Amino acid sequence: MDIKRFSQDTKLTIQIILSIILVFAGLTLLFFGFFAPPHGDISNSVLVAYGEVSTFAGSLLGVDYHYKYKVYKIDADMEQEERKRNKFENKNDQE
Repeated sequence: MDIKRFSQDTKLTIQIILSIILVFAGLTLLFFGFFAPPHGDISNSVLVAYGEVSTFAGSLLGVDYHYKYKVYKIDADMEQEERKRNKFENKNDQE
């Protein structure tokens, strides 16, 4: 799977979905870490630690997504303004 062939919209969509999944997985594990009896298979501390790491990773991805989206939107707005300016200049040149 070649990551370069994805558009910016697709990359941002994948990132926000992954962010949401990680946050919910982390919060779920944190919640279950309080109620899991110690059966000896997985310690509560492991569940809590993984939950904290997942929540932190998801929040980092979410923050990164937020700022990438802002930059992407600014770039798109600048391109649109440039196209308008070029169209206006071409119209004036023809007159």
